[in-house]
Amino acid sequence: MKKIIIALLISTLLSSCGVFLQKQGIKNYKLKEEILQKGLNAYQYDFLYLTNLIEEGFPQLDSILAKNEREKQVQQIMANLALVDNNADFISQARKYLSNLKNQHTTISLKQEFKRVYPYVIHISSNNWYLHNLSKQFDSLQIGKKIIKLNGITIKDVECSLINYTFAENKINQQSEICDEQLYNNPVYLKEIGVIKNDSDILKLEFDDQTKIELSPISTKGKIDVFDVSIKENAITKYQNETYLYTINKENNFGYLQFNECHDKIDILEFIESYVKPWLKPIAKGYVKRQFKKDKPSKVIASYYNPKYPVFKDFVWELIDSLNNNNVENLIIDLRNNSGGNTTLGIQLMYFLTKKDTLKGFTQYAFTSEMYKKYFEQEYRDLEKKYPGGVPQRELVTTSSGDNLFLEITNSTSKYFIQKNRPIFKGNIYILANYGTSSAAAMLTTLFQDNGIGTVIGTSVGNNPIGATTYTPMKLPKTKAEISIATSYIKRPKKENGKIQIPDIWIEYTIADFINGKDPYLEYVLKQIREKSSH
Repeated sequence: MKKIIIALLISTLLSSCGVFLQKQGIKNYKLKEEILQKGLNAYQYDFLYLTNLIEEGFPQLDSILAKNEREKQVQQIMANLALVDNNADFISQARKYLSNLKNQHTTISLKQEFKRVYPYVIHISSNNWYLHNLSKQFDSLQIGKKIIKLNGITIKDVECSLINYTFAENKINQQSEICDEQLYNNPVYLKEIGVIKNDSDILKLEFDDQTKIELSPISTKGKIDVFDVSIKENAITKYQNETYLYTINKENNFGYLQFNECHDKIDILEFIESYVKPWLKPIAKGYVKRQFKKDKPSKVIASYYNPKYPVFKDFVWELIDSLNNNNVENLIIDLRNNSGGNTTLGIQLMYFLTKKDTLKGFTQYAFTSEMYKKYFEQEYRDLEKKYPGGVPQRELVTTSSGDNLFLEITNSTSKYFIQKNRPIFKGNIYILANYGTSSAAAMLTTLFQDNGIGTVIGTSVGNNPIGATTYTPMKLPKTKAEISIATSYIKRPKKENGKIQIPDIWIEYTIADFINGKDPYLEYVLKQIREKSSH
């Protein structure tokens, strides 16, 4: 949700005032108690401020990290920050602390300048590190080899240490974050974990065939000359820059839905209520409504809004009609590029895929802090009606029992209402999901799985189905670092399925898959379709 709100604020006024709105328009929770400690530099002040925000708003904190351990770590990091004079080292220390929470909605980001980097790229698959690219001064035949050590330290130990600087909630996502954030070739993090002692040290990569290469760090100012390792896209599943789209493949008896964003016209307007300051809401709403009238809305909003299908339920209605009218018996739902949004859109999709009205949703809780109250005003007012004697403070309070998954969309007064006479798809359903499936899309994957709708194929998704959640944006006062702190809590419908979502079929990409344009997820589904057709 962060990307879309910032995009809206940037675009609301195309002038210097627009920059002001971007900086001032998003809600920003501020601590009531001031930090009175003297002699702090900006990084120490903001780190202490960050830890106090976590104490204020993060649910179930003591069960994740005991208070005495928190105090011990804060004391050590504050001492480290006394010597810090750059953003990169500040963020590495903040990451170290936030990593204890293992929560993708509790994060920090700030523009950083890294002076040097080791010129190689890795791909992690099946818990192994493979060389994906490197500087052209080396033999290209090294590409694809399995790396077993960095400077004599096993990859298992290196990975375990780097995981302590990630926000990710489960192992496959921790590995993905190590790759995406390039923690593995960044001297700041390699020095932190003891692989190197100085930023200029040689990095020795050892491979499983007993060969080795030695890399010197190079300046990030110039061009990093690496091999042109092409990645072919699969013709069917290649990413399309649309919120959602579908194709029908009658010859092979399947429909393919690429669901990339859980956003539509209704959702965008609704979320302005939660994240935009009251004085700016009319301007933001006016802006998006003007964009809705255009055949081609501004580039900033286009990634989150589909002018061909402004309302998601209308799009799904057409999709299901097309599948049924063409007698297509298989539907592939691809959530691998979906970073989230509003789970209700996913529930609307599910409503077209089953006749059952007994499906279960997540049990949802609010952590009743002042932080939650500021961001989710309407939800808090609902709690005040539920507790006329006063809302219990700093507790997890149930906001949804999850007993009826379709409660909201079968309510005729809801903005997300769908008529009971909707078309229903009765064929086989396959859900493709992995570490790129986050937030609302991750929850949707769990809802499919726990309610027995379809087969989930891929890896664990980006967010665990039991734990703290919800994007709540803020800025730190001195550095202006952007942060988020989870302010609510969820439990999956089938709690016995565990804290981490595990797919029905586990599949990962190999380097060969990328190079050859092979999609192993799709290959598995097509094999299943062929086998069912032959029986």
